[in-house]
Amino acid sequence: MPAVTLNGFAHYYEEVGDGPLLVMIHGAGSSSVSLQSHFKALDGFRVVAPDLRGMGRSEHVAELPPSAWVDDLAALLDHLDAPPALLYGVSLGSRVALRFAIDHPDRVRGLILDGPIIAQDSAGHSATAQVFNVDSYSEERKADMRRLHGDEWETVARNYLSIRNRPELQEFYNLRASFPSVRCPVLITRGDRDDANHKLAYTYELKQGLENARLAITPGVGFSMAAGRPEAFRALLREFAAEVDAAAS
Repeated sequence: MPAVTLNGFAHYYEEVGDGPLLVMIHGAGSSSVSLQSHFKALDGFRVVAPDLRGMGRSEHVAELPPSAWVDDLAALLDHLDAPPALLYGVSLGSRVALRFAIDHPDRVRGLILDGPIIAQDSAGHSATAQVFNVDSYSEERKADMRRLHGDEWETVARNYLSIRNRPELQEFYNLRASFPSVRCPVLITRGDRDDANHKLAYTYELKQGLENARLAITPGVGFSMAAGRPEAFRALLREFAAEVDAAAS
């Protein structure tokens, strides 16, 4: 995994394959490790998957400005001298990807938003607090967090909960008013199982608010189609990428 200093902080990212650029952004309290099963399976793409600041093998920080994850992604693409990309994000990553497309429209060819979140309410805040309550973790959960973040996994979890609870960050990633500004093609994917953070209502609101969006919901799995039905997800991603290429030609 290459390492680079972006905006004054150490960042790590995966880079695999050749072809059209596909940037994959992991979810909350996770890292690029969670996406590794897709890298070789997405042959024909140049896959770049960063660890967001504060997570994975990027620098573990206790605080960051609201725009940091978007700014870091822009800096990484600058570092790579990257062309406009297909941008995938899951859960929190979907919020980062959508905000990036709003702020940097010329750098995004298309968006894939998996299990998207567009805002947080009291139920979502409560659910997140439970997910990151490290004192309640089973040994299996601890081992998974260590796999994602290394031996400092507990620090990562506690820091993330503090960072995401700041009102200014939630305001930065509340994107309802900005939906109409997204002009690139968008693919929204998810499973059909509802939960407090990844509400089906958010998915439908996002689909309605985006002019060039298509929606695919897979039955019988949780919020992420990529995690729950990986082969079907990758086939859909390839189909979407071909449509983006055709529209651009």
